[in-house]
Amino acid sequence: MPAQGPARTEAFEHFLLTRFSAAFRPGAPPQEDWLRYRLGFFVDACWSSVRSQQGADFTWLVLLDDRCPDDFRADVETLAQGTFTPIWTHEQWSPSIFGRAIAEARPAEAAGPATAPWLLTTRLDSDDAIARDFMASVQREFTPTDGLFVDFPRGIQIDRSGATYRYDQLSSPFLTLVERRRPDAVPSTVYAARHARARQWGPVREVSAPPMWVQVIHGGNLLNMTVGARVSPRVVNERFDLELVYDRDVSGPKLLWQKVAHRLRLARVWAQHPGEATKWAEAKYWRIRGTHVRPRSDTPPLTDALKERAARLRRRR
Repeated sequence: MPAQGPARTEAFEHFLLTRFSAAFRPGAPPQEDWLRYRLGFFVDACWSSVRSQQGADFTWLVLLDDRCPDDFRADVETLAQGTFTPIWTHEQWSPSIFGRAIAEARPAEAAGPATAPWLLTTRLDSDDAIARDFMASVQREFTPTDGLFVDFPRGIQIDRSGATYRYDQLSSPFLTLVERRRPDAVPSTVYAARHARARQWGPVREVSAPPMWVQVIHGGNLLNMTVGARVSPRVVNERFDLELVYDRDVSGPKLLWQKVAHRLRLARVWAQHPGEATKWAEAKYWRIRGTHVRPRSDTPPLTDALKERAARLRRRR
């Protein structure tokens, strides 16, 4: 179970941060149908996986738009008991929302400010999930390096049919930022950088590990393509606690046929979206090198650089 106050260790405090319904721009509040749709994925994937974390002490903060129906808010508050702390606001989104909440947090046993010299903040989307040893694994990778990101590039995608795919993604949406706590300063938090371009903000430690996270591919999220390799659901069964409905048992012949069919589909996806092939190749190259630290660099990711070059060539025609 997650801790209900800031994690207390000799070296750091650890916060898990989730945006459920952040107000990205002024305007009307989110619709109840959308909130309920997202809440289903939140409970079945995100909430279920965080509740099952083992061997780690941390605090989970979840950001929600306070312009919501009373019954929705009541359901969220019920879910929050013993698991996470809701942050209710319709302030326009900024990482400082989480930063202020962390800066204002107090250890349960003390009236003064938190004294741990280091802070870890981990991002988790509200419709995704983490392996039961994810938070403990992040903490084992801690080194006192200000501005260091910790990343587990290997994860799983689960699509709307319930099929499972292994997916390697550099600078994934499951990053953790290590930062030194400074008196009277609001923490930057992991959201200070766009996850795909984290290296432009600081060095990234990419850890070779089994699948550590799950992306749920559905009609309402930003990523709606399965671009990984079709794999057996066994790894999900063994490493994740999910209420999510997926195909938990696939026979050998059926899985083999699905792998062949998916590879053919993936070839078509790569032909239509060459950037996906580039991302796959880049992730595979760095995976082979094992755990490593990629230094900070202002150079954009290879895929972005190739896209920019292609755009320049098109403009010259």
